[in-house]
Amino acid sequence: MVAPISGTVVQTRRVDRWDQAVDDPATRGGKYVAMLGDDGVRYYFAHLDRVDVRPGDAVGAGTPLGVMGQTGSARNSVCHTHFGISWTCDRNEWAVRRGEVWPWKYLDAWRDGEQLSPVSEVAADKAANPDACNLAALAPSAADA
Repeated sequence: MVAPISGTVVQTRRVDRWDQAVDDPATRGGKYVAMLGDDGVRYYFAHLDRVDVRPGDAVGAGTPLGVMGQTGSARNSVCHTHFGISWTCDRNEWAVRRGEVWPWKYLDAWRDGEQLSPVSEVAADKAANPDACNLAALAPSAADA
């Protein structure tokens, strides 16, 4: 997995704490990286086999963040990465971090060399869901660090 844009790593989990018997939504992503792009958008990569960065690391577009894997709820599935696009929240939470904007049109555009930005869609979605961060922070397992 590589950074889609320059930015700063804001959160990582290097240990897979998911337990199928408990199925805590906060740990379903297994090992993950969340970064804040210089564009103000949060990008999230989950189910990683390995995390290669730490919170506070500055990254450039194309910087390796980790290796695709099968951690968290993907443990019994195919190797893949959950990619989320959202805004940041003031408090630790997993629900918004895992993605609020459907990422496929951006992934397809980037694959094709197009410089499509999710900034306006993220801003519009945030404005349409002003309580999303507060509601996410109320979840029993919101502070999953």
